[in-house]
Amino acid sequence: MKRGTQPRTLETVDDEIGGVRTFLIADVRGYSRFTEEYGDEAAAQLTARFTCLVEEEVEAHGGELVEIRGDEALTVFESARQAIRAAVDLQGQFEAATEADAGLPIKVGIGIDSREAVRLPDGSFRGAALNVAARLCGRAHGGEVMISEATSRMAGRLGGLHYSDRGRVKLKNISEPVRVYKVYSELDAQPRNRWTLMFFGKPRRTLSWKLGALVALIAAATAVAVVYVTSGSGAEDSNASPPAQTTTGGVKGESASATGLRALIPAPIWQACQVQTVAQPNADETAVCLPKNGVPDRWEVSTYPNSVALAEAYNSELRKRSDVKRNSGKCNAFFWGGELAWEHGPGKPGGRVFCYFDGDDAVIVWTHERLSQATHHDMLAIAREGGSDHARLTRWWRPWHHLIGKSQQ
Repeated sequence: MKRGTQPRTLETVDDEIGGVRTFLIADVRGYSRFTEEYGDEAAAQLTARFTCLVEEEVEAHGGELVEIRGDEALTVFESARQAIRAAVDLQGQFEAATEADAGLPIKVGIGIDSREAVRLPDGSFRGAALNVAARLCGRAHGGEVMISEATSRMAGRLGGLHYSDRGRVKLKNISEPVRVYKVYSELDAQPRNRWTLMFFGKPRRTLSWKLGALVALIAAATAVAVVYVTSGSGAEDSNASPPAQTTTGGVKGESASATGLRALIPAPIWQACQVQTVAQPNADETAVCLPKNGVPDRWEVSTYPNSVALAEAYNSELRKRSDVKRNSGKCNAFFWGGELAWEHGPGKPGGRVFCYFDGDDAVIVWTHERLSQATHHDMLAIAREGGSDHARLTRWWRPWHHLIGKSQQ
């Protein structure tokens, strides 16, 4: 992305707001080639997923998304530490999303720099930091985070992260060489047969990276496994007979309709699930899943015949929580308690979500509203994680509620 300067007048200069800021620029690698091979529609899906993940992770770390230009995002942070954490967490989200759907690979390079910059009245920024961050982004391979020495000095050492000194490099259109560091989870430097998930410096022992990603996928899907789906029948007739139901989890001996919940949940996950003989009120079908490990501890999902029945079910759950007000608060790693709309991407509504603490449980409730009779169901899901571990709960929810629930047909 070329960032030229605009003519400045006395009026615009007077309105500028200066200060030291940290800029994070992320760029999807191989986007042009992907577009050529798979077409504009697939490319639009890729960028929508990229945008969604960037928006949510940057917000969760107190940053601001300044601009999206197709396959590139410009973000700004007041804190260098939070910018670095956001970058590393983003790479984890991109990898997990790619594991979930290899047909839409998100390989992203990230560059970060910190120094003086000014904000113009139109919301844009001017300063050398943008150029340095863009050049570092250009040097980063897919999955890498590159930061400048200036950012490293401001942030200091961060628990759970490792800085690898890449030496001084000459960057295009930058007069002086810049010392560059690659940042990654410090345990990624260990032998590849072991991996530990770090959250703000606190280790969680788990499996190898690839197997660990698969476990994370399964665990994540068990909570968000029903956000948007491809329906085998687009019928929206509230008088239609509900699909056949069963109390047997898994495939063996199952009598549930192949176009019902069984078709919406991947087979490895479905083995921990049971369709209930009595669905939630007004639901076509309800399934409850109790994973042996991973996130969450328990989840359930219901399909509804139409948007009216779905709205009634969601509002009924919301009314149980006098402490949660509509259109207020947030649901992220730093703030847990609120109700809001969520989107697949800019201008692409998905549904509504609210979150709260119930004793020692973190709980999230969300809907996925039918986009068309032929392609989606009206669905509601509820997930719980013990130990008030809302950070862990929301970290998988953010990517997976966009991805899980595609028809297995």
